[in-house]
Amino acid sequence: MRSDHTSLIMISIRLSLLCLFAVIYPVQLVDPSCQGKYNTNPIVRDEPTFVNSIPNGKRFVIGSGYDKINIVHVYGTPYDMGFALGKLMSKELQELLPIYFDYLDKTIEEALKIVPKVSVKKILFVFIFVFF
Repeated sequence: MRSDHTSLIMISIRLSLLCLFAVIYPVQLVDPSCQGKYNTNPIVRDEPTFVNSIPNGKRFVIGSGYDKINIVHVYGTPYDMGFALGKLMSKELQELLPIYFDYLDKTIEEALKIVPKVSVKKILFVFIFVFF
């Protein structure tokens, strides 16, 4: 049985690794030669159209087609807000998730090509040791 001190150390290590991957990895992929572009899109000034509401949430839409913008107002406890968001946007989320996971798979495959093989083995070892 682990002591409370050991548990705190393990949580700190896990949090540190998460920060390492969440902060350093995207910075590593930034292209320093990118100059960016100014946003020249017009500001949308249309009135939102009411779509539907449920307890702890309302959904409105501005625009149509590719230019459609969903506005979701949720309130209550964090659980209530998450539940309301999921209910209000369920169709869109079901369409988005497969696309997101395909993108994630491709991104991970590309990242693994960049990272040296030795580093991948070390990262996997640390991940298994810390989380299992």
